[in-house]
Amino acid sequence: MIKPDLLKSFIASADCGSFSAAARVLGKHLTTVSGNVAKLEDDLGVMLFDREGKYPQLTEAGRNLYDGAKVAVESIERFQRNAQQLSIGIPATMMIAIDEELALQPFLSLLKTLQKNWPHLTLTILSLTPEEILQRVREQRIDLAITPTLEGNSQFYEFRAIGNCMIDIVCAQSHPLAKQRTISNDDLMAHTQIISPSTRSPAVLRESAKMSSSILESNGYHNFLSLIRAELGWGFLHRLNQQPIHDIVSIRPEFVQTQLQVQYDVIWQKNQPITEVHSFIIERIKHIFSNHAFE
Repeated sequence: MIKPDLLKSFIASADCGSFSAAARVLGKHLTTVSGNVAKLEDDLGVMLFDREGKYPQLTEAGRNLYDGAKVAVESIERFQRNAQQLSIGIPATMMIAIDEELALQPFLSLLKTLQKNWPHLTLTILSLTPEEILQRVREQRIDLAITPTLEGNSQFYEFRAIGNCMIDIVCAQSHPLAKQRTISNDDLMAHTQIISPSTRSPAVLRESAKMSSSILESNGYHNFLSLIRAELGWGFLHRLNQQPIHDIVSIRPEFVQTQLQVQYDVIWQKNQPITEVHSFIIERIKHIFSNHAFE
């Protein structure tokens, strides 16, 4: 079996153009690097470098084997890194649930960082209602979840408050409500309201969550936006930032005197070990909410 150090000496020598430069990059003696390359050539039965000139030049065989050597070294290093992380308790898989009323976009940077820092970690991202999240946490099928604050003390989950999410009342730019300067409760009641079928409405909206006699139910952030854009009604939109959304406008009915908002928590199974990955995710989610809530 070819040792990784031999491949590393070969790659560095090819990249640097000389054995001495490769030795400096690798922090090894020149004789060690040149010896490793010679040993690799013996093991493979091919010449990797032409040494007749001032500087060694890759042979045709060396050029053909270079990319494969890099892939082999990267795979070995990834294997060793993954094994080390598993040995200190870093999980191999993680299931994260996000309240379906939230867009996934604000969390994409966090997911990319997780892939970079813990490449062995297999992530599953779910978009669920608060009821589904609670049930799956109870069944120990979710590791971390982002959900509106749940009332009462639970016997089966831990939580950490992470911040507030804005609630906007929105409709399509071409919807009749978008053209009105003042909007009364009667105006809202005269038009179809798009709501989530979830029975657990945020406390701040509980009294006014269902205002119209004409209701269209839809689950999920993107389904909600699609129905709004199609002029099928108006509704309450959960937003972590105030960036404009194409073809959608915010309206301010008379009953809304202050910015509506709802508290969110991260929850997880009671007695679940909290690793550095869990802590990193929780802190980054808290950072996302604190940075975006009222931009």
